[in-house]
Amino acid sequence: MNKTIALLYFWLLCFAAFSQENFTSTDRPSYFALSVGPSIPLQDFKSTDGKNANAGFAKNGRKKDILWGKELNNAHWGVTGLLRIHKNPIDEGELALMAKTVYPSFDYSISAKEWNVYTLMAGAYYRIPVSRKLTVMPKAMVGLAYIYSPEINAVPFNNSVHVASSYMESSHTLTTSYLFGIGLKNNLFHRMVLISNVDILSAFPTFNDVKTIHGNGTTIFRTKSPTILSFNYGMGIGYTF
Repeated sequence: MNKTIALLYFWLLCFAAFSQENFTSTDRPSYFALSVGPSIPLQDFKSTDGKNANAGFAKNGRKKDILWGKELNNAHWGVTGLLRIHKNPIDEGELALMAKTVYPSFDYSISAKEWNVYTLMAGAYYRIPVSRKLTVMPKAMVGLAYIYSPEINAVPFNNSVHVASSYMESSHTLTTSYLFGIGLKNNLFHRMVLISNVDILSAFPTFNDVKTIHGNGTTIFRTKSPTILSFNYGMGIGYTF
């Protein structure tokens, strides 16, 4: 529901931008900003379906952004850059339930680290003045994502007796990433601005030879190709120059 409200808010502002008269901008051509906010996994990334080999079991997380933008020659187009740290914890309870469906005579205790996604991206935005203080900025970006899959420990119990545990190693890879979003820039005072953004970020990693060591001593290597897809919202403070 919160995601839907945020989207409606942004699109209504876009509609307002097109329906109002043009305003003469007093903005400076460049800005630098820091932003934080939630990251909501979508589709396979949030899936807890044990039959889905690429289910990510990701829960809502958080992200931190460093943003930069520069208007081109006083035109409405500009270039923008983004450095993002993006973390999503694992749904350990759903992992335990999935393991129990495979081995129903056992109960499981699961401990897992987070998904970690580090993105460096560049792209373009279109600047739509809504008023002398408020600007809407749709944007598209492409770049690189360095992604760490979570390390997972599964400890089975049989009648409260600990049975040999299983362990899946973390893996990491570099891949391409894409972002489509829309932002708001609101002039506060002097050169300070309030920045808010909503976006969809996607990346398509392939983790080769991910090692899983089972309690009986066997080791299995698997290749996994999950799609990292998330809806992200952020707010922050920026400086124009």
